[in-house]
Amino acid sequence: MAQGLPGADSSQPVTMQVVEAATQLFGRTPVLWGRYFTSATTSGTVEYHHATESSVLAQYGIRLLPIARQTENVGGSKDQGVADAQGNVVDVVDSFGASYLSSLGGQFLMFLDVEGVPSSGSPSLSLDYYLGWAETLVAQSQALTGGAATILPCVYARQGDSATWNVLVSALGQGATCAGAWVARYDPGTCELADWNDTIVMPAVSLPFPILLWQYAENCCQGAIDANQTNPGVDVQGLLLDRLILPVGG
Repeated sequence: MAQGLPGADSSQPVTMQVVEAATQLFGRTPVLWGRYFTSATTSGTVEYHHATESSVLAQYGIRLLPIARQTENVGGSKDQGVADAQGNVVDVVDSFGASYLSSLGGQFLMFLDVEGVPSSGSPSLSLDYYLGWAETLVAQSQALTGGAATILPCVYARQGDSATWNVLVSALGQGATCAGAWVARYDPGTCELADWNDTIVMPAVSLPFPILLWQYAENCCQGAIDANQTNPGVDVQGLLLDRLILPVGG
């Protein structure tokens, strides 16, 4: 089968050195880079730092994929989902500015991080939480940009987390939206870009939205990044890349 375009994500800041390492691994510069957003007051290296990272991404022409990071909360209540979405949106808008996002216009994606490993304190997704989070993500982003930009809800989850996938099917049946999924499954066990394989990537649950991205390996480049590829079977430009943020500098 065909291969998608390479992408990286990391829990550490993006630097020129790690971009060069990823480029060497993939044989080309990654087209996107996933980084975490929790709230405007969250500190630490896991969180995206606009002042230092945006200039690196801009230099290489890499689009930023925002990840909503509140993995311990995603099995919670609707009120929790509302509160977390408000924090996620303010974090993105504060990082880039309402005027810049408005100048780009259109729609942007944010992926909710669902690890789905309850034994480690990271539950699967609950219906109430997603309904609150998804609705608020859209409404809050429109409110803070004067309607010029909308952040659309997406979900990152393990391929085998059928509980989360079934919740999403139920949520869409109740009028919620999901603009796409990012599936984690570490197979065939190499950091090098492999062929896309529906048998490996696709969840057992039939989904009413597209799979946009496959996280196929973790802890690559001496543990600095996780490795991903876009789905070669969908309009990746229109559904994914055009809906990511291209930073212009710090």
